[in-house]
Amino acid sequence: MKTLNKRIAAYTQQLRLGEIQIAYKGILEFMGKLRANFIKKYPHYDVSNIYQGYLDMSYFSLSTKPLKEKGLKIAIVYLHEKGSFEVWLSARNRDIAKAHLSILNSLLAEINAFHDENNQDAIVECILTGTPDFEDQAQLINTIEHGVEKFVAAIINRI
Repeated sequence: MKTLNKRIAAYTQQLRLGEIQIAYKGILEFMGKLRANFIKKYPHYDVSNIYQGYLDMSYFSLSTKPLKEKGLKIAIVYLHEKGSFEVWLSARNRDIAKAHLSILNSLLAEINAFHDENNQDAIVECILTGTPDFEDQAQLINTIEHGVEKFVAAIINRI
């Protein structure tokens, strides 16, 4: 088993190459652009700040009055290790999440919903794109928006 010092040395070596910083900055800049687009295009959403994460995930959340009243929110998530964007239905706490678990089964037929048992932050998850093209950001934003709209509509119809 590697020691923490050996892992930090490997991490430092990767940082010296400079690619990680450039990629991470590009991801966060895109997330900022995506967030700004949601604020402008969807004024009925309350849009949170971006959570940058620990190289695991970066996200921002959306909420509407009906969702907020039920302690729910939508998260647009970039998963760094998978290199994919997902949309999640999340809850303010575990009790609220348990009360809404039944939503998952009713969504399976309508959208490609799932729940990763290891993900305690989400009730329901849906992959928006597993192969984001950061070179065509307008199309990537369009893909994410379309997927979020479909996901939110399916959720709203069930709460």
